[in-house]
Amino acid sequence: REVGFELYQEMLEEAIALQKGDTGAESLNPQINVDAPVLIPEDYVADLDLRMGLYRRLGDLTDRASIDEFAAELIDRFGDLPHEVQNLLQVIEIKANCRRARIAKIDIGSKGAVVTFAKDGFPYLQGLLAYIERLKGSAKLRPDEKLIVSRNWQTEHDRLEGALQLSRGLARVAKSGEKAKEPA
Repeated sequence: REVGFELYQEMLEEAIALQKGDTGAESLNPQINVDAPVLIPEDYVADLDLRMGLYRRLGDLTDRASIDEFAAELIDRFGDLPHEVQNLLQVIEIKANCRRARIAKIDIGSKGAVVTFAKDGFPYLQGLLAYIERLKGSAKLRPDEKLIVSRNWQTEHDRLEGALQLSRGLARVAKSGEKAKEPA
């Protein structure tokens, strides 16, 4: 009955996408691999059905404002957020940014990140190259089109914050590419 959040959300999103026949950015389910606990602990929300319902609702959050509202509701209902839930909410925001930037996967470690873009690639290559240039040698695009970012992220907090900042930056670049395509 109880599966991990990532597996549960992935299964749910795949089933919904199949029903809708959806292949757009909203159907992209980015994988965020970071060495940190990312869950709603049983001692925070004891009822399994309620926890699963909260996980389902998390899948519908698409921006910082909706994540903040959800966090406020959790605090009102269950008390202060445990660090595992804070991590989870941060991962939800990272995933939303990844969808906008067409990122399929981010692997975060103590020495940096590897970003894998979706099959159709990053939506604004010129902007991506300028973004890499602004990172002044700490990022490079490999021939297999994976972005490598070298950073010293020793703690769980550093890795999550680094992934969040990276995903925000790439989402901004992707959005600027959309604006560049708009007719004047």
